[in-house]
Amino acid sequence: MRRLVLCLALGAAALGCSRQPSAPDERAKPLDLPSQPASPGDPEAESESESESETGDPLVGEAAHVIPFADRTSMGYLLLLPPGTKLDQAPTREHLQALVEQAYPERRGEGELDLLLTLIATSPHTTDLGFNGELEPPSLDEGDEGGERDEGDKRDEREAIADKAERQRTFDLIGLHIELIHLGIGDNATIPSTALRDPVLTRELSDEQRASLLGRSQALLLRADYRNQSAVRGLRLLQTLVRVAAEHYEALIHDPDTLETTNLAAFEQRRLRAAAGNVADQIAIVPFPDPEDDQRLRLSTRGMRRFGSVDVELAGLPRDPKRLQQASDLIAGLALALVKEAEVDISGFAVEVPHEIEIDCELIRQSYSTRDYEPPCSGSTLVHLVERPPEPHDPQDHVVARIVAPRPLSDAPDYDHSRWVEATLDPRGR
Repeated sequence: MRRLVLCLALGAAALGCSRQPSAPDERAKPLDLPSQPASPGDPEAESESESESETGDPLVGEAAHVIPFADRTSMGYLLLLPPGTKLDQAPTREHLQALVEQAYPERRGEGELDLLLTLIATSPHTTDLGFNGELEPPSLDEGDEGGERDEGDKRDEREAIADKAERQRTFDLIGLHIELIHLGIGDNATIPSTALRDPVLTRELSDEQRASLLGRSQALLLRADYRNQSAVRGLRLLQTLVRVAAEHYEALIHDPDTLETTNLAAFEQRRLRAAAGNVADQIAIVPFPDPEDDQRLRLSTRGMRRFGSVDVELAGLPRDPKRLQQASDLIAGLALALVKEAEVDISGFAVEVPHEIEIDCELIRQSYSTRDYEPPCSGSTLVHLVERPPEPHDPQDHVVARIVAPRPLSDAPDYDHSRWVEATLDPRGR
């Protein structure tokens, strides 16, 4: 296997990472990093549990190396309504459908537009898994008003009901939540005021838009439930709806996972495209101190939940803009690889993260495909993911996995993670 070589022109540093890490000490600082987070090899952590507890504790031991993708996921955007705008109630599904049809009159009857209209019309609870667990198909043996029925007819009807339930179970578009939210202030704020004041998280807004943020007290939540199928069709359709609704309501758009707030033009530019695979536009890559070495940093993603995947983190990085950019590039390629691997099987069941994931230059370039940036590199590398304990700055209720060397290397007693990272990013730097 060839090592992945990533060579960087420093002028491109801002393009490779959604949140540029070139000056970590000047950035908004992450909230309340634990002073002594549990390390993967901590004997106390190992003794607590060998599997996930009922309270949601992280997996440890061998279980930490087995990471499933979600069989269904969701993504929600908050549309921040202009100051002074007060809606009495959330828009109806019919109103949102009408907005979409008005926005795309020439596309009526097209497959994906019709699917978007179907998604808008569908309340998520109507497509819950059919007839699994405690749910049973309705009895066809009692209460028939048509008198005696042929056993063959009853069997055919049962099969038709079961077929419909199976289609619902495997269909990728589960439903849409629509809710009007009062954003609140202080401790009751839906969006932390620090996120609305952060110049990095609001970098795509004009000065006027940024100044209006704290006056926007009402938001429309649009959240789709879907499965990662057909190039994450559920997410792409949701983003189409969000663009239409944001234009109609003159709203700014807040991403609760990445904490970024954007305007319509930036959201349109970064939308997920089926053929492009521009996953780097969908996530943020955020620097944090490395708890094992205060002279080094780690980069963590936010936003992978929307693909049914864990977020990932690469530690052991020197405080050097070039290396941080190279690490961002590697993470962008890994993110796309995970999105491809996370696609739910046609049976409707989720799959697991492979024990080894190959990252090559094509994945990295495709992840950046909508940007004027092509990181020069050659070769490929293999990585392994292992779940780590949660930390206060992690995305809420979402697993983060560490990027390490394949297990034959990372399980060895003399494994030096920082040295592996340096050699992986650029063998010439050894």
